[in-house]
Amino acid sequence: MRFQLNLDLKEGLTVKMNEEVSGENKKKLNYKRVLLVVVIIIIMLLLIIFATVIKNNNKAEQIRIEADKVAEEEIMKIAIETQKKEEERQREKEREKQEEESATGIIFLTFDDGPTSDSTPQILDILKNRNVKATFFVLHYDEHNEQFIKREQQEGHTIALHGYTHNYSEVYQSAETCIENFEKIGNQVYQTTGERSKIIRFPGGSSNTISKKYCKGVMTELVNRVIELGYRYFDWNVDSDDAGHAKTSQDIYNNVTSGIKPERKNVVLMHDFAGNYKTIDALDSIISWGLEQGYVFRKITDETPMVTHGVNN
Repeated sequence: MRFQLNLDLKEGLTVKMNEEVSGENKKKLNYKRVLLVVVIIIIMLLLIIFATVIKNNNKAEQIRIEADKVAEEEIMKIAIETQKKEEERQREKEREKQEEESATGIIFLTFDDGPTSDSTPQILDILKNRNVKATFFVLHYDEHNEQFIKREQQEGHTIALHGYTHNYSEVYQSAETCIENFEKIGNQVYQTTGERSKIIRFPGGSSNTISKKYCKGVMTELVNRVIELGYRYFDWNVDSDDAGHAKTSQDIYNNVTSGIKPERKNVVLMHDFAGNYKTIDALDSIISWGLEQGYVFRKITDETPMVTHGVNN
């Protein structure tokens, strides 16, 4: 009886232990299943992220390729346009060279001390009507007169430098102050046109003597310094005298036409300062005379040989 009871007790304990083991195994199995699901989800998320990254990278690469293609096309377009412009310039140079070879001489019309709101646009109108290019040696200008600098550029004239100021006492204190005067107006012109000008004319010309009053020997130093700095300076060999003794348009006409000589480069000094109506009134007649006499009109460029005076200080 006691033996039977012990057997029953052992069997009961064994069953209970088996049930507990079975429950524990189920928990472990469920845990593994959950862990597997989590791992699968993580893997799927990683695959999705990876696929998205690949897709974005492919898209970015496609965008880059398209951008490179557009850039290449734009560069090619610019290169073709630049080549066309260069070829056109070469043809124009060749045409001008042929004209000059058969011409009586060359006339370079130059205008100092502008731009001004009354004289400059009227001079530009005449030049445009006669299809003549000229050179403007400019001084400091305000926002209103900036439009005339832009127009000079657009209509193919040369914008050269005369100085930020024309005040001799400020310009000729030293070689440095004169160079700074050119640099300052050069920077203003660059801001307006996007182009650097290295063609200059000294206030009063390189032969001026007034500079002695402020700095002895300054012009002797300057004519060498500016060349070293890459500038090219121009004086004149024909003076209209419109800033001096000439009182009428007839005076201007006579001074210019009598001063022009054949078989040379004639650099004519005139001005577009405010109210210079005598020069405005004479300009068209001067152009007509020049063309009738077989001269050609040119603007000063970086390739034009310098026309200079002897230095007196």
